[in-house]
Amino acid sequence: MSEQDTIEQIKLLQQQLLQLSAERTYMNTERTLSVWVRTALGMMIFGIAIDRFGLLLHGLPWLPHESVHRLTLSTWGGAVLVALGVLMALTMNIRFLGYARIYRRSHDWPVKHGPYLAASFASLVAVFGIALLIILLAFI
Repeated sequence: MSEQDTIEQIKLLQQQLLQLSAERTYMNTERTLSVWVRTALGMMIFGIAIDRFGLLLHGLPWLPHESVHRLTLSTWGGAVLVALGVLMALTMNIRFLGYARIYRRSHDWPVKHGPYLAASFASLVAVFGIALLIILLAFI
């Protein structure tokens, strides 16, 4: 084997190594998105638990008794946690799609790893959270 063939093989191996490294980075980004979505779901579920089980104060003592059922701290605390979960899921979805767009400019998609499944799951989690907010705030 000539020296020229060896140099070409080394260049080919370097290109393959760069492609594998880029694929690994992309899959790490998908994994990071799934961790953030899992955290957002946890916040939403904790918000529902706070609201439904009344884990915070049931009312503000300086308000009249007829408004206690409408202005419970548990309901508002739960709604805030659900809203933060929705915000987290949407923010990470936008960041992931931005990274996927930048990745696509210089690399091919990894096998069986297009950006749309992860992004659609994060979007569905956000829609689920918005529906929870509507339900929580409708029953104040």
